[in-house]
Amino acid sequence: MDLEERPVLGALVRDLRLLYELAVELGYREREGDYVSKCHLCLDLRRHLAETGQFRELSPREFYEHL
Repeated sequence: MDLEERPVLGALVRDLRLLYELAVELGYREREGDYVSKCHLCLDLRRHLAETGQFRELSPREFYEHL
């Protein structure tokens, strides 16, 4: 699998901070209040990125629409 073609997965494999930076570049804002864990943050980042419709690795998109 070519991670260059799947930037979300590439960021997750390398460092959660890269996923955060990618999301911020695309307008992500941290939610008010704390995140329960890194998993909670990751899910929120992926939800935001899925809303852009730019990342085929975030499918099915309907999963993120119900969060």
